[in-house]
Amino acid sequence: MIISTVLATSLAATACGAGGSSSEGSDSGPIKVGAAVSETGKFSIEGKATKRGYEMWVDEVNAHGGIDVGGKKRKVQVIYYDDQSEPETAVKLTQRLISQDKVDFMFGPYSSGLTIATSAIAAKYKKIMFAGGAAAVSVFNQKNEYVFSPLTLTRDYTTSGLQALQEQGVKSIGVMHSDDAPMTDIKDATVEHAKKMGLEVVSVQSVPADATDITGAMRQIQAKQPDAFVEAGTTLIGLLATRTMRDIGWAPKHVLMVQAPTEPTFVRELGAATAEGIMAPTQWMPNDSYKDDYFGTAQDYFDTYVKKYGESPSYLAPSASAAGLSLQLALEKADSTDTEEVRKALVDMKADTFFGPIDYTAPGDASGLTGANINRPMLTVQIDAKGQQVVVAPKDTAKAAIVPLKPWNAR
Repeated sequence: MIISTVLATSLAATACGAGGSSSEGSDSGPIKVGAAVSETGKFSIEGKATKRGYEMWVDEVNAHGGIDVGGKKRKVQVIYYDDQSEPETAVKLTQRLISQDKVDFMFGPYSSGLTIATSAIAAKYKKIMFAGGAAAVSVFNQKNEYVFSPLTLTRDYTTSGLQALQEQGVKSIGVMHSDDAPMTDIKDATVEHAKKMGLEVVSVQSVPADATDITGAMRQIQAKQPDAFVEAGTTLIGLLATRTMRDIGWAPKHVLMVQAPTEPTFVRELGAATAEGIMAPTQWMPNDSYKDDYFGTAQDYFDTYVKKYGESPSYLAPSASAAGLSLQLALEKADSTDTEEVRKALVDMKADTFFGPIDYTAPGDASGLTGANINRPMLTVQIDAKGQQVVVAPKDTAKAAIVPLKPWNAR
C-alpha cells in the first residue's frame, strides 16, 4: 500500500518533459528515462543531490531542443520515483519503470548497494543504467554489461588524503564505517592503503547505516588515541559522528570523512566553527579546469546550479549530470536509441567533460571491471574557518596546507 501511494504521487508530480507515451521502438517522441532515487529515508540528502544532477542535465538538453538522434531533435522525459532508501522498493520501482512505464534507459539511485540491486534488474531486461551515485568496486565486478558510472571508484577515495596526512606526521588511524556496500568498500581500501603506507590501523568499527547512536563505537576508537580518525558513512552518519566527537570531548588531530563535509547540509547544520578542519575526499570542484561544449566549464556548471537551487552543489549533482551527458554523447554517436548500439558507443567513449575525463571499461578489461571510469583523479578538501571547502591534496592541485583540528573548547 505504501509503495502504491508513492508510485501514484511520484508519477503525477515528478514526470517531466513532453508527452506521456513510450518512445520505445520508435524514432520520434521523447526519449524516456526512468529513475528510482531516494527522496526519503537514510539516503535522502544524497538522493536529493543526485536527482538535482539528473534534472540539471535534462533542463540543459531540453532547453536546446533535445538530443540529435537520426537527424531528429528528441527531448528527454524522466519519470522519478522515491525508492525510500530501501533495496526492495528500489527493485520494484525499477521493474515498474521498465515493464509498465516502458522507459528506454535508466538513471541509477544514490548508493552502491541500491545500484547493485537495481542494475541487476536493468541487465535482466537489457536496459542501460547510468549510475550517477554509485562508485563501489562491487558495482562493476559483477560482469554486468549494462551499468556505467562516471565516478572515481571507492577504492581511491581516501588515497590522496592518507598520503597527505602521512606527510603531516600521522602514524596511526582509527576507522568507523557504516555497514552498507560502498562504505564497506571504502573501509577495506582505506585499511589496505594505510597498511601499505606503514600506518598503524588501531581500531576498525562498524555501525548500522541508519544508526542514531554511535557513542560506543566512537569511544572504542577514542580509547586507542589514533592520530587521525577516518569515517565512511552517509551525510547523516557524518553529522552524527561530528556531534558525537564534540559531545564526548574527543578532537583527534585530523579527521577525514568520506561523504558528509562535501554536502552543503554539513556546514549549514553544524556551523562553520564546528565543521572547521574536517577533511573529505571529493570527485569534483568548481575551480577544476574541466570543460565541455554542453555545460561549459566546471565553474559554469556551479554557477548554473547555484542560480537554480540557491546553494552550492556537492560532487553528487555534477556526477549525476555527467551520467546524463554520457547518455547524450552515446546517443549522438550511435545515432540511434537501440540499446546495443548505445552500449557500444559507451564502451568506445573517450570524452573530456565539465566533470573530467570519461573512459568506460569494456567487458574483459584487464581491471576486471565493466562500465567503470577508472582514470579519474580524486581530490581531498578541508573545511576552512568560513565553512568553505579548500583543496589540500594531492599536492600538485592543493590550494592550501592541511590545518590540524582545533580542540572543541577552542572554537
